[in-house]
Amino acid sequence: MEFAKQAVETKNLRAIEILAEKYPRSVVEALQIEFNSTEFILESSSLIFQIKEFFSPEEKQIFLRRLIPKLYRQAERIFHSINRSKYPVKISYDPGLPWHLEKTIANFILSGDVFFTYKHVVCSKRKEKQKTVVLLIDKSHSVLIHLKLIILTSILFSLSLNIKDIAIIGFDTHPEVLKGFNESEITTQQITHRLINITSGGKTDIYSALQTVKKEFSYKITPKKTLVMISDLLATSGMDYLPILKQMQDVRIILTPRRQTLQLTAPIIGQLRRLPNVKLYFMPLHERSIPLMLERVLFD
Repeated sequence: MEFAKQAVETKNLRAIEILAEKYPRSVVEALQIEFNSTEFILESSSLIFQIKEFFSPEEKQIFLRRLIPKLYRQAERIFHSINRSKYPVKISYDPGLPWHLEKTIANFILSGDVFFTYKHVVCSKRKEKQKTVVLLIDKSHSVLIHLKLIILTSILFSLSLNIKDIAIIGFDTHPEVLKGFNESEITTQQITHRLINITSGGKTDIYSALQTVKKEFSYKITPKKTLVMISDLLATSGMDYLPILKQMQDVRIILTPRRQTLQLTAPIIGQLRRLPNVKLYFMPLHERSIPLMLERVLFD
């Protein structure tokens, strides 16, 4: 308790985060819920999620009322900074479509072909792919320090895609559908509220979570179905989940690494790298690097 008080008095955010991992109640008591320190607390990537369950209901509501619009505005700023034009979708040439002359000439020269054909044409028109995405987010204790970034990334996905084309599932010991495909009237602000209200803890059962993903996908009839999973892949319960991933059409995994978990998950990461339907990405350590990661996940 003495350490917690000293950390709060000196506003040593890193020390408070370390103490909150094991002594969240002491940190809450040391803070004494001084609401002029709210902004300071919200700057942390994990603190609010470590201690919010130890607030009184009134105190929790005050923090959430400030946190929800703050995160949503932050997500909107990041979303508008994403440069979609850097990741054009390749489309085959059809008569009447405009050419990108310089890229067409470069494509022909690089091909090494003797004769020019329509296959060398690079269309200058961008065509967006319709995406059907299930976003599966790990909320177990092992990813707690990344939870704010995970939630921020989840809000960005809901901004980037049509609401009807995205489902969001959180999981630890049991999966929880936070937003299903059947909810087409829900707003991104309401999704943000649900995401921030999730509690972290329990073991990690990826197998059960993937079964719920399959059920959500069964509600949609679309040519392209993509699973985006944000996790450290440290499964501590449930059956082997690799066979289910192998059956899926398109899998994008955003790894939330910690030095301790990377050693344990190295074998499964090695197996996933060899699967043709799986692409791996790393969750950045700072929110300013999220746009680059998100561009790759959405448009690669």
